[in-house]
Amino acid sequence: MRGRKPKFRHVRGRETAFQALLGHNGGPPLPSAASWNAFCWRKAAAKSRKTPSREVLAIRMRRAAELGLDYRTYAAVLADGGSTPRTLVVMLSRAVVAYGPFGPQVTRDGALSLHAAVSTKLASLSVPQVVLVAPAPTGGPARDAVAAALDQTVRAAAWPIAAAGVLPSAPAGEVAAWLGDLLTGAGLSPRTALLIGEAAPYQDLVTRARLLGLLPAMRYFDLPTPAPKP
Repeated sequence: MRGRKPKFRHVRGRETAFQALLGHNGGPPLPSAASWNAFCWRKAAAKSRKTPSREVLAIRMRRAAELGLDYRTYAAVLADGGSTPRTLVVMLSRAVVAYGPFGPQVTRDGALSLHAAVSTKLASLSVPQVVLVAPAPTGGPARDAVAAALDQTVRAAAWPIAAAGVLPSAPAGEVAAWLGDLLTGAGLSPRTALLIGEAAPYQDLVTRARLLGLLPAMRYFDLPTPAPKP
């Protein structure tokens, strides 16, 4: 937003919270439910949720199946992001990889130990590009070990992987820029990339990197909820 003047008089000359959001179009806030802006927003939202024709519905159901999504989830992503996901960025967090007391577990050949449901679902996909991203370790030997295990995971995977990498231990803006470079370097658009991860630590990354959206890994891979620790 640097160097760009807001086009609405009521925000000119002062920085506002909504202006600072990456990806914001500079539009005005919704001051009340009775305002004209709120009315237009409700009208546009209702239009986006309108029941499609049978032909469009069949196309959307086919695309949802190709992405490994149920129709309701696909429709929600489409309504919120405005486009069909073409890339799945899978965050290799504790929900996806088996972890031990000293970090992520590895298989005998040195690859990350993915849960069986994760490997099975990713191997069944043919349309979306899959990108594997490992969380950033503290650095040093731990980071080198995760990077080596991720490289072996890519080599041993039973499905094609478009790109892979370990998140840098850096400020949020630099991490988002790194992820954007990883995607564009593989010929992929961040705008059509859906992050499969947990909302709490990665929602800000989705916003800063301007990804299409975020879907919890537990939901996408249909993983059982872990039992609470005693």
